[in-house]
Amino acid sequence: MVKRTHEMGKAGLSIPAVLKENKLLTPYRFFQAKRDWPQIIGKQIAKYSYIKDIDKNCVIIGVLNSIWMNQLFMYSQEIQKKLNDYIGEEFIHSVRFVRSGKKPAPVVYETLDGEEESDYPSGRIGDVVLSDDYVQTVRQETSHLPERIREKMAALRFAQEKRRLSMEEEGFRHCPRCGRWLARGETVCLFCRLEDRQHKKKLVHDLLIQMPWLSLDQFAHEIGAGRSDRLYIELYNEVRRDCIYKLIERIHYDSDTPEDDLFLALFITRKTPVELTDDHVRNLANRYRKKE
Repeated sequence: MVKRTHEMGKAGLSIPAVLKENKLLTPYRFFQAKRDWPQIIGKQIAKYSYIKDIDKNCVIIGVLNSIWMNQLFMYSQEIQKKLNDYIGEEFIHSVRFVRSGKKPAPVVYETLDGEEESDYPSGRIGDVVLSDDYVQTVRQETSHLPERIREKMAALRFAQEKRRLSMEEEGFRHCPRCGRWLARGETVCLFCRLEDRQHKKKLVHDLLIQMPWLSLDQFAHEIGAGRSDRLYIELYNEVRRDCIYKLIERIHYDSDTPEDDLFLALFITRKTPVELTDDHVRNLANRYRKKE
């Protein structure tokens, strides 16, 4: 049975215990690691890199240029150790680096330190007056709830409606696809744009895995895009870099297969399989093997 003390305290102090009890503490700590990346890795390195994502137990580090990509690749074990020390357990099993043109926009949220959402109504939401009809409707819809939560649920509904009215009054609009609030100047929300990007990235990945020798012009022809389509050009370069660095990492740690060696040669040289010899593939792969 959970012990109840009925003592009030800062919510932030109880969050870790609740998350740990529900087996959510590690993902929460990983989220904090993304935020505290400069403190974990050092401000100099953090200028040119950031935690982009996690794939199961592999952390994906975005790097802004190829020079730092090569430098960080040699320190992947140290980065893995620092992240695990920060998280508090052996959660990260490997580190992968991907080339990224720029850092993402900072995560915006409200904290005890006073950070606030950047796109938020400037007026006080508490000053918004709800109509009598809306208040009566909420009271009726919550009347069947147990008394101990009835007022809490009604208060939540009132706060949500006040926020909606306040945002609409200041010109905020909903995303036409998912209904989320749009930031100023947006026509489609960030989540929907990212979903579109991921869908297109998968198409690009599937095509390049089938034909890794494609040049940019050949790729654009195959996928039906023009050279002026900046997103597809960006994704073409991004997918190729991701594949190349992932294959190099396998070779470096001697966990590659002959197929990995061949694919690396195809991606780097952009030659077709019939244009490559076994010696060419072998010699290229050996350049990236870990020296004993």
